[in-house]
Amino acid sequence: MGDYSSTGRDPYVVVIGGMNIDICGRPHETVVNRDSNPGVVSMSAGGVGQNIAQNLAHLGVPTYLVTVYGDDANGFALKAACEGNGIRLDQAAQLKGERTSTYMFVTDETGDMLVAVNDMDICKRITPEFLAERLDFINGAAICLLDANLASETMAWIGEHVTAPLFGDTVSTVKAHRFEPILDKMTVLKPNDLEASVLTGIDVEDADSARAAAKALLDKGVRNVFISLGVQGILCASRRADGDVMVQVPPYLTEIATANGAGDSGMAAITWSYFDDPERDLAETGRIAQAASSIALECTKAVPDITVERIRGKMADATLAV
Repeated sequence: MGDYSSTGRDPYVVVIGGMNIDICGRPHETVVNRDSNPGVVSMSAGGVGQNIAQNLAHLGVPTYLVTVYGDDANGFALKAACEGNGIRLDQAAQLKGERTSTYMFVTDETGDMLVAVNDMDICKRITPEFLAERLDFINGAAICLLDANLASETMAWIGEHVTAPLFGDTVSTVKAHRFEPILDKMTVLKPNDLEASVLTGIDVEDADSARAAAKALLDKGVRNVFISLGVQGILCASRRADGDVMVQVPPYLTEIATANGAGDSGMAAITWSYFDDPERDLAETGRIAQAASSIALECTKAVPDITVERIRGKMADATLAV
């Protein structure tokens, strides 16, 4: 897929995006506002780019995360976490005197989020100038995956200069529009229903409106679209020389532990599918994505202990919720 031969390396994936320390506070009982609430505080590596990179590394893909982080305690903790999870930071930068991107949230006693504060200003340092220093390496990748934490001007620069196939995760309704300058450069885009609505102006509420949104994205130049539809599964769409192909893959029956991380695992699985076999059947890629999302839903961690074998096992043993 990418012209990585000039690097002298085996095929690899580059992920450009955010990496956070996630700090979660969950009280034992009903929250008392403006008071100290006994509970559990946990810290973990997070951020969409990092989560996807971690999933890819677990799937055996040589993965380089191009990001920035600070030289504070959180930055060193993230560096150690990446090393432990097989994420390569050779092309990342630890910035002196900067605060590492941090996402702090408090839930109620059931785990539903009450409030969050995100301190992600450091992501603005992923600039065209920063990426230009790494352009040869990025263009040598089999796949370059972007998350929407990148600024619009950085996205536009990537569209003009990166020749590796571009894959994208739209992250949120607030940030999805940042892909607008480069939709015609995207090989793969994975929004959910709300994010697809933002990008197309079509309210995605059912299978028909999802197909309309997918067609609109294909008309804007995206080659392959995967729209996550929650309990309705995933709509997979591709523009081919002989016409558009669309197939809706239902989810696997799943005992949900938490919804956190399912989208990131699905995006990583789609990327692995193309990395492993770019000619794989579209519906099969959809089933791979649904299997990975199901594994994530059954795990309490943001990134599950996912492997190719677990995905294949889920596909062989589980039942699609048709």
